[in-house]
Amino acid sequence: MSIDYRIQQNQQKTLAQAPVPPEDIKRKRCMTEAWKRYRGEFEKPLKVEKGDEDPNVISNRCAPIVDKGVSFLFGESLKIEPGEKEGSETDTPDEANQEFLDAVWGDDDDKMTLLSEIGMNGGVCGQVFSKLVPAQGSQKYPRIVELDPSNVRIVTDPEDCKMHWAYIIEYPIYNDTQKRQIIARVDPNADTTKLGSTLDDYWTITNYEKKITATTWVQVGTQEDWLYPFAPIFTNKNLPNPNESWGIPDLTEDLIGQNESLNFNDSNTASIIFFHGHPKTIATGANIQELKTSPGDITLLPSPDSKVYNLEMNSDLGSSRNFSADIRMTMDERSRVPAVALGRLENLPGGGDIPATTMKLMFQPLIEKTTQKRRLYGKMIRELSRAALVLGGKIIVEEYESYPIDIHWPNLLPVDKMKDAQTASALQQAGVSEDTSLQEIGYNADVEAKKKEEENKKKMEQQQKMGIVPPQMQQPPNQQDDKKQQSDLVGQKG
Repeated sequence: MSIDYRIQQNQQKTLAQAPVPPEDIKRKRCMTEAWKRYRGEFEKPLKVEKGDEDPNVISNRCAPIVDKGVSFLFGESLKIEPGEKEGSETDTPDEANQEFLDAVWGDDDDKMTLLSEIGMNGGVCGQVFSKLVPAQGSQKYPRIVELDPSNVRIVTDPEDCKMHWAYIIEYPIYNDTQKRQIIARVDPNADTTKLGSTLDDYWTITNYEKKITATTWVQVGTQEDWLYPFAPIFTNKNLPNPNESWGIPDLTEDLIGQNESLNFNDSNTASIIFFHGHPKTIATGANIQELKTSPGDITLLPSPDSKVYNLEMNSDLGSSRNFSADIRMTMDERSRVPAVALGRLENLPGGGDIPATTMKLMFQPLIEKTTQKRRLYGKMIRELSRAALVLGGKIIVEEYESYPIDIHWPNLLPVDKMKDAQTASALQQAGVSEDTSLQEIGYNADVEAKKKEEENKKKMEQQQKMGIVPPQMQQPPNQQDDKKQQSDLVGQKG
């Protein structure tokens, strides 16, 4: 939602005293409820009197949707590396910049944990925020810190929701005190007729505090200038959401409502089983004291009209179970996380190995959803990496938007390398180009060619150091004789 004012140099004070917009209050409330559902904190559908047995069943279907989305998004490992600069004399990435990025993101344990937490924030809240903190003291590298989306608000241009003019971070710091940090864009040209960021833009960071009982925010410390065209806050949508600055979460309100309906139906089913699942013995025309029901005893009825029988439930609750299955199927369709991805094996086709085409069709909704996410999260990862290189002095600020950062995403589905190789070979034999055949099995032909060229160079250098002449440098005997004859003729003519 756009706010109807533009941020300029002296408008931070206006933002500091402005009340929180109603849409941000509603959004924060929704995020709080979504986190509760993700953690399994559902209200009990059925009331339980004190001392009675609790038949309520709580089935958390929200957490698997988010967790599986994060797992598919980032996989087991994600490679972030500097790409090839246009006009570069070498085709190899800058090793110094690669080492710097590895240090910023950390090893796989740190990097993948950080990315997973960022992805969980997106899945629950719909938007992710990461803060780039410059190296301080003895630190050598800037730090990437994920922020709680419920503490952050975005101020956008009224005519362009993608143009962010300020970020407001607000949270309690003591029992009776709140902090509000405003990170605002400054346009030195003050030209409100031109939208967009330029290299001469910079940002200011101002901190405010307020007692809960107070009505005015008080500035704390001096204003800090962030002299870069990019903000220290990096954000992206979890899923596309047109005409809005905030993305769509995996846990939408309708999905949470369906999960609550599932819990209600399962709890009713459990209650029926609790009260009626065991047969009840009914006796008529007899005194209960005269009936012997111990194992081995013979039960004698006092009168021919006396009866003893079991009262059993006639229904097997099939309709209730089918209704729960329908709710789960609806949740699968709405979340675009198929049942087979969550481990429900009854949805797997039988007959041994599953063909790759069938596997893709089964996972198609999740593949499409993950592809959308990778485009959004990938953009933020590249921007964060470039900004870290600028802060570390590895690239100049003019290269921020153009410096290439490559992200190597893992395969979305299990891959049979042997079948892929056979497929590529068969395609090439059928007349398909090597480039197209490699793309068909998930490889970039240009990248692989350059990597192969680099490998060959290294092998040649090693062979030369060992005094071995590579085969391509050796000439067949007949070619050597031809060159000798040509040399003799040239000598005779001279």
